[in-house]
Amino acid sequence: MDKLNIDIEKGVIEPRELSASDRFKFKCYPGIGCFNKCCSAMRINLTPYDIFRLKNRLGLSYDEFLIKYTQPAAIDRTPLPIVVLKLLDDETKTCPFLSGQDGCSVYTDRPSTCRYYPIGRVHMKKVDQPELREFFVLVKEDHCLGHQEDKEWTINEWREDQGVDFHDSITRDWLEIVIKAKSLGMMEFSKGSLDLFFMVSSNLDMFRKFVFESRFLSAYKLKPDLVDKIRDNEIELLKFSLKWLRFALFGEGDFDVSDEAKVKAAEHRKKLAEVRKQQLQRREQKAEKDIAHMRKMKKNRIDN
Repeated sequence: MDKLNIDIEKGVIEPRELSASDRFKFKCYPGIGCFNKCCSAMRINLTPYDIFRLKNRLGLSYDEFLIKYTQPAAIDRTPLPIVVLKLLDDETKTCPFLSGQDGCSVYTDRPSTCRYYPIGRVHMKKVDQPELREFFVLVKEDHCLGHQEDKEWTINEWREDQGVDFHDSITRDWLEIVIKAKSLGMMEFSKGSLDLFFMVSSNLDMFRKFVFESRFLSAYKLKPDLVDKIRDNEIELLKFSLKWLRFALFGEGDFDVSDEAKVKAAEHRKKLAEVRKQQLQRREQKAEKDIAHMRKMKKNRIDN
């Protein structure tokens, strides 16, 4: 939300919430005067499915793709480590997949952020409330002429046309983790938890080794047909990895685990609950101090 507020102040984002049925006008195509101008000086957070699509499109291993096309970062307002797209070291910080006037060279496998543009998807979730609120915003940058076109869409029509529905369905569990982490603020995750998050988020090859070359299958009682499915099908392994990550970090989901794993999971959840309790206490104490300070300042102004 911090970046969202900054972009609203700059006039880049319209200061209104849009629902899935709200309408907007936009069209982008080769030949429009601003074509390709949005493909530079941007930050593209790569989701696990973005990386999966791009590395397959380029015929690279995960390691090769990460080294050549990404750089490490963290998700805003969280310590969660991810990778972002590495831009070219030129004057305009251009996307590495921009191919001159032809546009995006990986268009059918482009990241979710690119697919959504000029729509921004926003999620809000309070710590003490289970409900997740989702809405959309319209991004209107000065250079973009697409908003002057007559083509009209609802948000849902745009999402379907750009193919983001499937992207979102694949990464739903991952997004739930991110949203929960954001709702908790700069929560203290253990190094092990952060390492697991980074592995699952960016390198499915490492997760595959973690599952099939460790004691994982002894700890987690997976059905034989599921084991075969995730061994033979990379997209099934990806979906499994994200569901498992949510379970490993927050105990959410349905996994049959060994007694030893249950004990470790219970210890992790207990520690996590204690950390959350301490964070809430610190927030309440800070709020009380801020209120006391404001009252004191107000009293001083009155006395003077």
